[in-house]
Amino acid sequence: MRRRDFLKAGAAAAATPISKLIAQPTPATAHVVEVASDFVVRGTAIHDKMVQEMLDSALGHLTGKSSVADAWKQILKPDDIVAIKCNQSGANGLGTTEAFLDALIPSLRKAGFKNEQIIAIEAPETTYRSHEVRRPEIGWTESAVTFASGSDHLAKWLDKVTAIINVPFIKTHNIAGMTCTMKNLSHALVKHPARFHDNGCSPFIGDIYSLGAIRNKVRLHLVNGLRVVFDGGPEARHDGIWDAGIVLAGTDPLAIDLEALRLLNGQRAILGLSEIRNSPAQTPYLSHATKIGLGVSDPFKTRVTRVRL
Repeated sequence: MRRRDFLKAGAAAAATPISKLIAQPTPATAHVVEVASDFVVRGTAIHDKMVQEMLDSALGHLTGKSSVADAWKQILKPDDIVAIKCNQSGANGLGTTEAFLDALIPSLRKAGFKNEQIIAIEAPETTYRSHEVRRPEIGWTESAVTFASGSDHLAKWLDKVTAIINVPFIKTHNIAGMTCTMKNLSHALVKHPARFHDNGCSPFIGDIYSLGAIRNKVRLHLVNGLRVVFDGGPEARHDGIWDAGIVLAGTDPLAIDLEALRLLNGQRAILGLSEIRNSPAQTPYLSHATKIGLGVSDPFKTRVTRVRL
């Protein structure tokens, strides 16, 4: 290269913005908010006001709204009939569902939702008495619904709601490896869940979750990680419970389940326990969920906002 051409090339490079010269990160396509507090759980006690602050923070960081009412208005429609789907398996041992709902239901009321618009699923009896929300319709649909790997009858209450707020626990699972968002809306909503546990519950978790009657109604995953079953799940034994003090929020079930798996393995590593299969390729139901497009499994495409209160 002649000196004159070399100088021209140097000048052009100098004029190029530095952002063009550095490889740009892949834009995030999933957003998970993780709110943690060291003060929300103390033994068997739950700090109710702190739970409320954690929920408010999670909603605000997820939606970018400064008020709880505006956050809910971005997530839900004013005339929605909202199902709050909790998890009764292990609930007594964890003892956090009542406190979680005591914060969540008033939060919905701030956005104008009335008791008759809220149906609590697998909630403690005290929730129905304290908040006067609706109970779910009991039973199963008359006709079975076919999905990619089988067919079964779905819970009747699905026909009565227009929106689902999914409130799962984070737990290890003796068959699936771990359970969080997707399994709380797959095996709990079919009449014969025992039929769908082969091969680490795969492809059943993903196939059932992907049914329009379920997936199309899910507006938010709000994970109750105040206490976490880090060992021996899905049952909650005293020696397998971690007072994690965590709430996860997001709309991508796969991204959230992978963050929950990271949290589980982090606690297990501290205690010298073996790692749970820790990638979609190693965990059958996560692998299948990735394959059929239920969410984002690439960590470089997931933005995790971590907040500590």
